[in-house]
Amino acid sequence: MENSSPRKQLWIILTIIFLGFLGISIPYLIFPALFINPEYSILPANWSESSHYLLLGVTLAAYPLGQFIGSPILGSLSDDYGRKSLLAGSLLCAAVCNLMTGLALEWQQLTLVILSRFAAGFMEGNIAIARAMAADIKSISKHETFGKINAVASIAFLVGPLLGGLLADDVFFSGLTNSTPFYLISFLFFCVSGLSLIMLKTRDPESNDLAIKAGRSVWARINIVNRLSVLFKNRRLRFLMIVSSFFTLAVDIFYEFGPVYLTAKWMIGPVELIAYNSILCLTLAIGNGFLASYTSMYYSSRKGIIASIAGFAIFLVGMIFTDTPLLMWSLFGLSGFVIGIGVTLITVKISDSVSDAIQGEVMGVQLSLRVLGDAVICLLGGIMLLISSKMIIVCAALISAGTLAYYMSQVNIDEKRT
Repeated sequence: MENSSPRKQLWIILTIIFLGFLGISIPYLIFPALFINPEYSILPANWSESSHYLLLGVTLAAYPLGQFIGSPILGSLSDDYGRKSLLAGSLLCAAVCNLMTGLALEWQQLTLVILSRFAAGFMEGNIAIARAMAADIKSISKHETFGKINAVASIAFLVGPLLGGLLADDVFFSGLTNSTPFYLISFLFFCVSGLSLIMLKTRDPESNDLAIKAGRSVWARINIVNRLSVLFKNRRLRFLMIVSSFFTLAVDIFYEFGPVYLTAKWMIGPVELIAYNSILCLTLAIGNGFLASYTSMYYSSRKGIIASIAGFAIFLVGMIFTDTPLLMWSLFGLSGFVIGIGVTLITVKISDSVSDAIQGEVMGVQLSLRVLGDAVICLLGGIMLLISSKMIIVCAALISAGTLAYYMSQVNIDEKRT
């Protein structure tokens, strides 16, 4: 960073991250009604129920698929050509994409809805760029910067669905429609694009990277498999990416299907589910924003990661056996704390394992692998629900325990080598 205060730069980055995740989470309460509830449906009434569910899945999958493809590409471009211009440009494009989603809903053009959601997800690679910019701030600990980034993302996932539901319901104001939340996102992204262009300062790509830039063709950038194979020649990065991907897979299974498990277990309603989601998101924010940095001051990252993954697995097992709502509520809260600590510590180690020259690409790959896991969850979660809602929590616990075993085995191998 050049002339601006690092703290001021960080707060601008946090604002961008918050709005990005707000855009991701706002549709959660909107799209299901558009495909399942006849009163709001954008599909013809004579279409079969299976068609409604299938198209809902396709629409929901379009956004993370766009993220999966776009995150490493935009992250890599930011490494070579500077973060600020790429970030501002991607935010502006995301504003246009969300505007198109709003218009497509008004016009009831499902194809345009799906295409605009895919494009919006692609442009949400700006989250990877923002994370790389945070890593560029050398005067602030990465535990603090990444922790705060994950914290504001957690708060966005708490606020987003509630905001989306309120803005799409004309009970509160007659002019509100399903398009309103997307118009708001478009306006906010447009404003933040200008804010980032004016206020952010970022390092220019180093002159010795020019040969790398010249050697990267368009195909080299979009060939994700090839880029992963190149990056994963770094053994330590490969190991940490595997740990990150599987731990966040277990976390996302819990986040996506925890409410389903509670509903099936106790037949509770939306109000109760909001309470559980609120405590989870709030403790996630605390775990990310404060506890990860605090833990790093007194314990090694290795101990913090082991304790976090182990704690999450134990709390998941507790959820399977508890029959007390108060205890379940406590387990959700404790899970938020350990998830926040674990995710932040792992992200810091991933960032530290590579040079500054490829921070954007690596942050993009980490995000890309996570959203790929989300797509897998959507496909397999429905199948497991046919067997038992408890099976999903068992699966998350087993993945977490397996991740812990893998992490400890690799750490022990490293210790023997040194």
